[in-house]
Amino acid sequence: MKISFEPNKELKKYKKQFIMAGICVVLLIIALILRLISLSIVSKLPDELMADRWSNERRMAQVSLYVTEDRAVDENEMKRFEYMLKKKLTDEGVSDDDDDISNLYTMCYSAQGTVNLSFEKRTAENVAAIGVGGEFFLFHPFTLVSGSYFFADDIMKDHIVIDEDMAWQLFGSSDIIGQSVTIGGVPHYISGVIKRDDGRMQKAAGLDKSYVYLSYDSLSKYGTILSGKTSDGPGSEDGTVQEAGGINCIQVVCPNPVDGSAALICRECLGLEDNSVSVIDNTDRFSFRALLKVLRQTGTRSMWGKAIYYPYWENIARGFEDSMAALLLGRMICIIAVVLIVAVNIVNAYRNKKWTVRGVARYIADKKYDFEAEKHKKKLDEGEETL
Repeated sequence: MKISFEPNKELKKYKKQFIMAGICVVLLIIALILRLISLSIVSKLPDELMADRWSNERRMAQVSLYVTEDRAVDENEMKRFEYMLKKKLTDEGVSDDDDDISNLYTMCYSAQGTVNLSFEKRTAENVAAIGVGGEFFLFHPFTLVSGSYFFADDIMKDHIVIDEDMAWQLFGSSDIIGQSVTIGGVPHYISGVIKRDDGRMQKAAGLDKSYVYLSYDSLSKYGTILSGKTSDGPGSEDGTVQEAGGINCIQVVCPNPVDGSAALICRECLGLEDNSVSVIDNTDRFSFRALLKVLRQTGTRSMWGKAIYYPYWENIARGFEDSMAALLLGRMICIIAVVLIVAVNIVNAYRNKKWTVRGVARYIADKKYDFEAEKHKKKLDEGEETL
């Protein structure tokens, strides 16, 4: 006797719907995972999150201004910029009566170049250097291995921060706080040793080598500035000729009462024409709208018409912008696919329906009549019980 098994008709009928529902769930899970990856990337970019760290009480923005290599921006320009920033913020009415306007913003600036470091008989030549001013280490909270940062209000400008690799190269140890190296024949004291960020994007952006962080004053006197136009400044007491200019990165955190207002204020305060500066609102750069703009610029984004010597942290941010734009595209594809699947199933269900609009209306009317009749009968029964 031949035995055959007939598949469950109901299961067979809805098998396609079950498969489509499963596909939708998988796509939504993928979209969620891509979103979580994006959030994880942003959380690992502390250089872009200064506005969140600065204040939770006000709507703040972090703005970066990058100056082209043909412009000579020096510390006097930075003083003028800060004066104009205070004035603009005051004129915009961003401070309350009890607030000191100086407590509502902070800023830093930097130039890039090279220096030669010497300790006893060991020398490191043409070391990549960042000459900094203002509250640089508030914007760039490196992981300290030992020691501490130096700050804008330090009287002496002879402190430096180096990374762990450079510490081992010169001293054979990372526990070297207070030790001195000579830069241009002048002693500079090690304030802190930091861990250099590792990763494919970081190395591609410029962190494949060691950096030394020193005051802009020291870089301009004893090093070589590469990031912008310079000229000979006033000589120092020791006869050293100081370079003036070369500052190409200015970073500001300030109130942003209206979207984009902080970036506009900073641009106006710097006073350079559009083709000499690139202004980036870091607070908004990883939002849906900003990443969508990056997607639209695919193929033309690398066509850059301004000669700007970007520091490595901006290169890292730009690299992750591209990665997050690709993740956004993947999320959009998943969500659009889910919407299309749901729409197709709704259309198919409507085409194969066994009901009509008139039938549904009649069914609703009948149910309404039955409900009212039942309600009326209940009232009559309650009245008879009362009698």
